[in-house]
Amino acid sequence: MLKQRAKNMKDLNKKPLIVLEMANNHMGDVNHGKSLITALAEVAEPFRPKFDFAIKYQFRQLETFIHPEYKGSDLKFVKRFEETALGKSQWDELIHHGRDNNFLLIITPFDELSVDRALSYNVDKLKIASCSLADWPLLESVADAKKEVIFSTAGAHLGSIDNMVSFFSNRSISTTLMHCVGLYPTPFEQLNIGQVAFYSKRYPEIRVGYSTHEDPSLTETGALAFALGAQVFEKHVALKTEKYDKNDYSATPDQLKAWLETLERAVTSTGQIDDKIKNQENEISSLRDLQRAIFVKHDVEAGINLSIDDVYFAIPYAKGGYVANDFSKYSKFVTKSSIKANQAVCEENCIIEDLRKDILEAVSDISSFVKKSGVVIPEGSVLEVSHHYGIENFRKTGLAMATIINEEYCKKVLVMLPGQSHPEQFHKKKKETFHVVFGTVDIELDGVSSFVKKGEVVTITPEVRHAFSTRDGCVIEEISSTHYVDDSYYTDPSIAENQNRKTFVNFWM
Repeated sequence: MLKQRAKNMKDLNKKPLIVLEMANNHMGDVNHGKSLITALAEVAEPFRPKFDFAIKYQFRQLETFIHPEYKGSDLKFVKRFEETALGKSQWDELIHHGRDNNFLLIITPFDELSVDRALSYNVDKLKIASCSLADWPLLESVADAKKEVIFSTAGAHLGSIDNMVSFFSNRSISTTLMHCVGLYPTPFEQLNIGQVAFYSKRYPEIRVGYSTHEDPSLTETGALAFALGAQVFEKHVALKTEKYDKNDYSATPDQLKAWLETLERAVTSTGQIDDKIKNQENEISSLRDLQRAIFVKHDVEAGINLSIDDVYFAIPYAKGGYVANDFSKYSKFVTKSSIKANQAVCEENCIIEDLRKDILEAVSDISSFVKKSGVVIPEGSVLEVSHHYGIENFRKTGLAMATIINEEYCKKVLVMLPGQSHPEQFHKKKKETFHVVFGTVDIELDGVSSFVKKGEVVTITPEVRHAFSTRDGCVIEEISSTHYVDDSYYTDPSIAENQNRKTFVNFWM
């Protein structure tokens, strides 16, 4: 299973694949089929830097596929299949022409014998049609071929699709799932392209694609599917001539070109999706001109730690100057030289001490410590980091906690890193119980100290002064009555005076 996931995740990094479905549009005429391939190759050529291309054919062993009593009948599909049948030498010629024009080869077999025929052509991938989704004799034969598989899902129940994904995944066969609507052509309001996003979320280890049957004059469908996660696109193609007409859902080469142009623009404009893009210099410069610069309200001397009371923010921005975006509770602005009133605060007269890196490092260590402890904290829990004497002193004095619930009762998970202590405080309303679930902690209650190990419990009643520290780090489950934000009273009054003693982090696990 792990090998299959790795293999499929690697597939996600490939170029999008365009599958050009010929079906029976060769019309049983090998020269017409070759003309279609040549026209498709001309259309595909300028798009090859962005996409891989494949021609797909349909194989049916008509001798056994059609019931003996219906051979030669006027039944719609029987007549169509028999009238467009190709012999082996004709298939050889058509398939080799596709290879010569740099198309990958994909074949949809509709019976077991056709799987063997497909393998004789060294097929690149096998396609399972929607009507064959639960045809287990055929699926077993396809799986035995050990080729990459694409399967369509028109009309399928979710359970059947789950079974298909599991079937091929359990056999370590790389798989692509295609959203497909079995209406020919598909009305615009019934395309349901959003299913691409649904399948991408439900089956993250495999590629997801979109098989189109809509009016080929519509050019935006592929772009929409790509935006929702599709990486493989199947489109029926045909060549209309005086001799041969085409159906309503197959695209001519010109229609295919227009569709590809729209899809290419979508791919190009989407850009990077795996990571945050690197900011472009011209973009940064443009934004700088709109940002407020920092100016001092009054004369200041060198060595002053600037506060919000010392500065104001206004345009225009001057090169080398600091902006309001730089000014936060995690930044210390210390003047290097004196600055006159209304002058800009800039690199020449001031330095910034950025404390954000201290927060990020602390959060990283907290996350690692929680993982080491094995304690499970619900996904999406906000981390509250208390740095009572400043973030620069967090390693000595501080605490991190996640509130699980705070209603008539309250549960928190407290985390202390090795060597940390929490200053003395008391509550007037809250009664709380500490349950140590990892590590050890020294707890002092009204001046009396005790050493508490994993599994032990300590209850703290209102008005009881308590402080705690840990040598090796600890994780504590705190169970209490309702917590109120104004119900923590520190015996060191300087802590309450520090309005920036807490940082809340949403993305930390």
